[in-house]
Amino acid sequence: MAVTLPSEILFMVLDNLGDERDFNSLYQCALASRHFTEHALSVLYRIYDASPLRGGGIEDERFIARRPGLSSAAQKTDPNSALKKWVTLWRSIVLSTLDLTYLPYYSYIRYLDLDDLGNLLGSGSTVKDELFTPELAEFVSREYVTEGNKRRRSPRNLPDNEWIKVKLGSAIAKNNSLIRGMSCDVPSTTLNEWIEGLPQLQSLTVWSGSALAQQAGEKIRDHCPDFRQLRIYIWQSMRLGGPPGNTEAEAEQLFNTLRPGSLEHFEILSFSHLGPRSITALGTQRDSLTELKLTSLEINAIRELPSLGAFPALQVLALSDSAPTAWNEEFYEIVNKVAEWMRSCKQLKRLELRKFMDDTHLLTNVLAEHGIRLSTLSFAGYKLANSGSFFGALPLQQSLEYLYLRGEGSEDTGDNEKLVQAVSDLTNLRELELKDVSDWFTVDHVMALTPFLPKLERLWISGEAFNDSVWDAFSCLPKLKSLVIYAMSNFTADGVIDFITRLGPENKGFSLSILNAIQGVNFPDETQGMIREILAENLQGSFDFGLAQEEFSEADSNADWSD
Repeated sequence: MAVTLPSEILFMVLDNLGDERDFNSLYQCALASRHFTEHALSVLYRIYDASPLRGGGIEDERFIARRPGLSSAAQKTDPNSALKKWVTLWRSIVLSTLDLTYLPYYSYIRYLDLDDLGNLLGSGSTVKDELFTPELAEFVSREYVTEGNKRRRSPRNLPDNEWIKVKLGSAIAKNNSLIRGMSCDVPSTTLNEWIEGLPQLQSLTVWSGSALAQQAGEKIRDHCPDFRQLRIYIWQSMRLGGPPGNTEAEAEQLFNTLRPGSLEHFEILSFSHLGPRSITALGTQRDSLTELKLTSLEINAIRELPSLGAFPALQVLALSDSAPTAWNEEFYEIVNKVAEWMRSCKQLKRLELRKFMDDTHLLTNVLAEHGIRLSTLSFAGYKLANSGSFFGALPLQQSLEYLYLRGEGSEDTGDNEKLVQAVSDLTNLRELELKDVSDWFTVDHVMALTPFLPKLERLWISGEAFNDSVWDAFSCLPKLKSLVIYAMSNFTADGVIDFITRLGPENKGFSLSILNAIQGVNFPDETQGMIREILAENLQGSFDFGLAQEEFSEADSNADWSD
């Protein structure tokens, strides 16, 4: 007697496949039965943005989770195949707004990513030839032709990409009031029209902050009661190809017109001209902000941060690439006040600094605060030789689980030993990236570090003259799942195989990347294939291998590689 599962259970399975981003299984389910088709496709279109055309949804190469047994080269999707996938996707979405498809695909979208549509339109004329069926070509055309007593749009000459993007985006945004997130680069008037019809909008990403200048804050306040997340790529007063703007006035107006205490996430990804008035107005969101990411601030804007007072809900703070200024007595007074402000944000869990102020001095003051318990610290753009005070304060953050350090290494043995000692005291670390800062690490430094990191799952490390003796150090990490070795290395195939065969069940999914081997190392394709096969069979893992640039390999040809 056949057992039939209730529809509710089957739909829960499909929803779980969506949560796991299992596009292929969802597609196969849609083909398998009419009972599955609509729900499977609704889930599939709901998560379409999780695999964008640019980047493919893949995480940073350092901790990439690849399919078992395949190299990174083999993992890369054929560009033509990816383009065809996206052409089909966008064509079906827009055709559905014209009621020309089996299901209303546009209505399933919850995050409208028009940036990827722009990437698609800019991928070449052949893409447009495949994308624009006669119905779509006529839909986006600006020109009209006469046929008898009727006039219709001409599909012969397509308009520019920006017009097409706005036209197609409008077709979706004006028909789908359930959109909760949007990424776009459109004129202010268009953006305001869309916002008015999106009552469930919660997050917005725009290319230029100037797109928010024409009462966007009021539109969001009046029409989007659940809005809480805003990302901006650039916000500058000088606009290419357009009239000059006034970032200070635009930002001040935006923050003052949004509902006070409504923003939870505010981020500027690249260059900006935010000034003191902008920072002061940002204070209207102080009580609600959980994530704040600012870049390229000038000293007058930085000076205003402490005046905002403690951010009671702030958990993530990222500050980077401030405008250059003199490191004089006044500068350090501001540094100390900013450090005091950071220490007042007691819920802070993740802190990211890159060329913000004197970051070594700033972090030393912040990390020593007993009320701060960070889980993640990212510190980039510093010199190991000048970081003694920082490494003295770092071990005070015993709560750290994720540590990313990027900077200029030091040839001085003492500097490297200080780094090893500071990191080895952080016994709760799960991820550790030592990028460039460990360029002068030897096998002995690694041997001294790893026994104290029993919870470490992912490691990126550089160094010099690594050989097979270092595998014993990595074997001290029982939970390791990803190891990227960017050190100059002279490993043998036997050494690699011996290491990976010692790995156990807790290393399931293990990814090994040797990215900087000297030119003389003999790892032919057959050998690499054998290592991949062992990892895939034993651990469902993967292997990548890359040679160092020739000039570096020659420079290191006289290094001591002995065990």
